[in-house]
Amino acid sequence: MNELPSRPAARILRAAEAALWTDGFAFVQAAKDHAEQIKADSDQWLHTARAEGFESARREGAEQVAQLLLETQAQVQHYLVGLEASLADLALGIVREVLGELDATDRVVRCTRQALSAFRQGQALTLWVPPAEVNALRQSLLKDGIAVEADAQLSAGQARLSSPAGSVELGLEAQLSTLRRSLLPFAEEDVA
Repeated sequence: MNELPSRPAARILRAAEAALWTDGFAFVQAAKDHAEQIKADSDQWLHTARAEGFESARREGAEQVAQLLLETQAQVQHYLVGLEASLADLALGIVREVLGELDATDRVVRCTRQALSAFRQGQALTLWVPPAEVNALRQSLLKDGIAVEADAQLSAGQARLSSPAGSVELGLEAQLSTLRRSLLPFAEEDVA
């Protein structure tokens, strides 16, 4: 920008020229004042806009963090539900593998002896087993006073202990199914 003269070139001025110089200096001063006001207003606007931008970004960031926390919590909950079922299945698999090493007769004998504690002493008990297992089990359970009878509807490894008060399934799969229902009481509802 060109530099404006700070005073008239001549020492003596006519009244009309003096008025022009005075008006010119007043105009320049008014323009400077106006420019300073515009700068101050724009600085204030910039400061306000910057503060509003920071606040808006902070709010948006807080909303995103809250949403992320909700999503993470849902994912963790879903993972834990799946983990609970997986751990129960793992435990049942281990039990099945360990018990699977026993032959069917030993398994039924052990399950029968364990189930006896659930029945009152002195009740008449009958163990229903597949026909092929009757003789071996009669010999094993003779001292326990349990009648062993054949049931053609049962397959190998299955057994049912009956009394006048009720009956209990003793086969490995029935026991594991009962154990699974105990470990995961709501798993059957989720599958259905």
